[in-house]
Amino acid sequence: MLTPPKEGMPCMIDRALRMRREEQARQVVLAWAVLNVSLAGMIYTEMSGKLLSRYYNITYWPIWYIELVLASLFSLNALFDFWKYFKYTMAPSTIAVSPQQHQLLGLRNTRIQASPPQKPEKKETPVPAQSSPLQGQSVLSFSPSRPATTSPKFSPSCVPGYTPPLSNQSTPGSAGGPFSPSVAFGKVLNYSPSPGSSPYTSSMGSGEGASLRARYRTSPSVFNSPGNKEDYIEDLKSLERFLHTEEEKSHRSQLGSPEAVSPNHTTTFWNYNRSMGDYAQSLRKFLYQKACRSPAPSAHKDETDLRLKQAAEEVWARITTSCLVVDRIDTWTARLRNWISDTILVPLVKEMDSVNSQLRRMGCPELQIGEASISSLRQAGVMKASSIPTMASLVQYLDLTPNQEYLVERIKELAHSGCMSSFSWNSGGNLKNRKWDTDLPTDCAIIMHVFCTYLDSRLPPHPKYPDGKTFTSQHFSHTPDKPDVTKESLFCIHQSSTNPPHYHLICQGHVYSLPKGSNNLFHTILMFLYVIKTKESGMLGRVNLGLSGVNILWIFED
Repeated sequence: MLTPPKEGMPCMIDRALRMRREEQARQVVLAWAVLNVSLAGMIYTEMSGKLLSRYYNITYWPIWYIELVLASLFSLNALFDFWKYFKYTMAPSTIAVSPQQHQLLGLRNTRIQASPPQKPEKKETPVPAQSSPLQGQSVLSFSPSRPATTSPKFSPSCVPGYTPPLSNQSTPGSAGGPFSPSVAFGKVLNYSPSPGSSPYTSSMGSGEGASLRARYRTSPSVFNSPGNKEDYIEDLKSLERFLHTEEEKSHRSQLGSPEAVSPNHTTTFWNYNRSMGDYAQSLRKFLYQKACRSPAPSAHKDETDLRLKQAAEEVWARITTSCLVVDRIDTWTARLRNWISDTILVPLVKEMDSVNSQLRRMGCPELQIGEASISSLRQAGVMKASSIPTMASLVQYLDLTPNQEYLVERIKELAHSGCMSSFSWNSGGNLKNRKWDTDLPTDCAIIMHVFCTYLDSRLPPHPKYPDGKTFTSQHFSHTPDKPDVTKESLFCIHQSSTNPPHYHLICQGHVYSLPKGSNNLFHTILMFLYVIKTKESGMLGRVNLGLSGVNILWIFED
């Protein structure tokens, strides 16, 4: 694809590399010269002052000769290093290269300067007077209307031993006068065609020839055109321009365009010698087709959704008189799911991985979270409280089911996506090709447990609840427990059913039962938080759930 290397190019590269090596060696030899001079000076000082014999009472006479030999050796090394340094310094520091070549050779940060090379005069090859027409289609297919700048000029080094077949008959259907191969190949390829030679010699196989024909189809008009500067690839811009052109042709061929498929045709779309069959592959993409009728919406599903929405409106109307709450409930639900994932699940997974790595470093591989039982983890949290202080609080999040392996894996799956996309309200996930069963907790139970445990850690301890579950003991209950609805001060979320899970909100002696379904848990939590925001000024006991505290009430902002 590139132009043949010019004469003197290898010697220029070798010279540039040699100058770079000398530039690097110049600093090294200077350092060695200074070091040798320093050592020689120290030894000469000792010889003249006899410091060893004065301070250490050494009177061994061969020491003086040993010092003399070392001083002479270091002096000679210093002289040799200084000679090499001056040799490299006095060497010429300019090289005849272009600025682009100066950058490509890595000479920008060196003292080697670039001088613009002198361009030699171009010598034109005399044009022979004979002409020989082309027979049929050559390896480079004939394209009368193809522009002369669409294909690069190739040198004999690119295709060694290649000789195009020629004869005395002209191309059928071609336009223009007779084609002169001696003129075209004499200008560009600098070798003459032989009529009796094979299109592919032993140095070029049939596979390579087919690849060359398919990728670079050049019309004879290219070879008849004069050798302009634009026809050669001499710099990065021309290379990028040529590659961009070839990529466009390849893209057209992939889309079904016959420009690059049929070698007997030109690149012009509306050509006089083409039939409609040539464009069948392209026109097939634009064939008119009837749109598929979308399935009719289920009337039963619409009625169910409408009934659930009306039921939710009736429940929310008992809490607030605002008509916009039901319209914003979907946005609040998405924000609540994001908050639970980012604030609770993701940090919980990171902390579990951190505690497991610390336990392995401490020599306790049998106490891995997700493998050991909850009682073993609880005991380890007490015994290793000094080395792993977060383990005791981490065990509270796992105290839900004896199947720790499923619980840990399910928490990781729910934390994997930002909005808990794998959440299944009335079931869970699979564990080692085992499908979820009722002996495992549902996703609603897991989310409600980690939500309550997180708020337990944020609320201050209460003397009535020494286990540390302040929020869970006051504001959450589940079946078979039945809360006393007659209490005016009771404000909690009650789980009335386990499979399928269903939650109620109990506030000031009233039971608010939101519609059943996948969003029952989130809507109940939203109503719980909405009551705190509107009626308790955002305060849950002594803890602010707003920006200065837990920072969960932002989900209700517009």
